[in-house]
Amino acid sequence: MKALLAKEWLEKKRNLKWIWLPVVFAILGLTQPLMVKFLPEILKAVGGIENPDALLQMMGTQTSASILGQTLASQFDQLGVIIFAVATMGCISADRTSGMLAFMMTKPLQVSSYLNAKWISEGLTAFCALLIGYLFSVYYTVALFGKMEWERIIIAFFVYFIWFVFLVGLLILCSASFSSGAASASITVVVAILLTSVTAVGTKWQMLNPAYLSQNAVAFLVDGKGLEHFVVSLLWTLGLIVLLYFAAFWVMKKKPLQTENH
Repeated sequence: MKALLAKEWLEKKRNLKWIWLPVVFAILGLTQPLMVKFLPEILKAVGGIENPDALLQMMGTQTSASILGQTLASQFDQLGVIIFAVATMGCISADRTSGMLAFMMTKPLQVSSYLNAKWISEGLTAFCALLIGYLFSVYYTVALFGKMEWERIIIAFFVYFIWFVFLVGLLILCSASFSSGAASASITVVVAILLTSVTAVGTKWQMLNPAYLSQNAVAFLVDGKGLEHFVVSLLWTLGLIVLLYFAAFWVMKKKPLQTENH
């Protein structure tokens, strides 16, 4: 396991993913509070709007909690998912296509060990990128709009991270199933968009939607508590994450170790 994790670390070190991915999420994190803060000046400077003040009044009063929630529900749920999916789309398919997977399996190596290394590696990458982006957003939100309760900030982050882990698991499963990294990224992004879009329906069945955790994270920031059926949604999503792991394990057992690169 240590050798596999070392390989993953070396690979991310070579492609600088440990550097540029957190930087991108940091930019996403500070974008929302800065945009909301300077939107009035931007509208007045650009012109073309008869009454920018009236437009701002229609947007309502922005609190620190709501702005930080917008970072999660808008920046991370949209651009963040797309960027991470593109960055991670070949986590298994690239090893299979290059022959690296077949080479490693000639040694006394279990599929579970290889898969565990991928989950740990990509999970830590997602955690670090999200945490850095989130901390940047917290810093600028608090500095520009006022203080927040740290308990709410911490709970909201970990609730949101579980939703993101679900997407990481889906991406790993797709990468194990398809030879094309682009297909893996596309499927993950489309599923994420569909799930987040369905949350707008607002029925009781949302507790079976992993994206419902994203809304719960925002609710913890704004109201200090989760939405209805939060515990059920949390347990259901954790169960889906376990299911995605075993599905990827089954696929790797059945699928050839090497794919010809035409």
